[in-house]
Formats: sequence, structure tokens, C-alpha cells
Amino acid sequence: MTTLTTPRFEQRTEQACMFIRTEVSMGEIGTKVVPLIPQLFEWLQAHDVPPVGPLFFRYNVIDMAGLMEIDVGTIVRKPAAGDARVQSGSVPAGTYVTMRHTGHPEELMPATAFLLAWGQQHNVAWRKQPRGNAEVWAGRYEFYLDGPDTEPDMSKWRTDLVFAAEPR
Repeated sequence: MTTLTTPRFEQRTEQACMFIRTEVSMGEIGTKVVPLIPQLFEWLQAHDVPPVGPLFFRYNVIDMAGLMEIDVGTIVRKPAAGDARVQSGSVPAGTYVTMRHTGHPEELMPATAFLLAWGQQHNVAWRKQPRGNAEVWAGRYEFYLDGPDTEPDMSKWRTDLVFAAEPR
């Protein structure tokens, strides 16, 4: 059973991160994005860069009918120099609307739709720009607080949806 917390505004500080960027269609997320997770953590271990925060997916470009640009990343204390595969960067400081989803990751699309509808009802100005049929986001994240190593029952996984918004 999926549960959602009430969305709320939150001020966040900048956090260093390491990530792998990819472009995929919506239907390829499971087959092309998820396999990047172990690649990222293997790279971090090989370069002695310990994660200090959760795994995240950052949706830079959303185009449900075309290609999406997605980063698979994690928070780190101090980023290392990246390479052709793994990049260093940050989760920018700013105002975000956050909501926690507890449930199977396959249920995140309806949770995201709920958060976006809540934003429309509450006149939230999301930090995004149109580009053709796509939306380019200043920050649209799914922070995965659980995974198979911490919780084998995927219906109990906690995911924070964290979307950049204009300050109120």
C-alpha cells in the first residue's frame, strides 16, 4: 500500500554529488538507468569517494514521448574529479517542495502526478522551462532512502520526491 506525506516547502543547502548522466526514453528507465546504479557505486569505491547521502535520480529533461535526461547520483562529502563516465556536481541550494512516498518504486508515477497536481492547486511556480515538447528542470529529484540492502520488501521503500520551486 502506498502512502504519501503532505507536500511541504523546504529550504535546502547545496550538497556535493557524483553522478552518471544518460538519455533514455520513459520505457528504458528500468533497463538503461537502473543498471547505472552499481556502476556509480563501483566507481565511487574505486576512487575512495564514500557516499554520505541517498541514491538519487535527477530528472533534468522530461519528455514523456521523447528522450529524457536523467542523472543517477549520490551525495558525497567532497566530490572527486570526474571522468568521461562519472561527473561531479551539486544538488543546488534553494526552495524545494518535498513529499515522501512509501511504497513500491513502480508506484512513483502516480505519486509524482499527485505532487504536481498539489503544486497546481497551491499555485507553486516550479523551476522549469519548456523546450519544445520537453520540460527542463532546475531540480527534480527522487531520493531513494531504501534499497534491497536495507529493505527487501519493495512495498516498504521510502522515496523523497524533491522538486525545485520558486521561493514564496
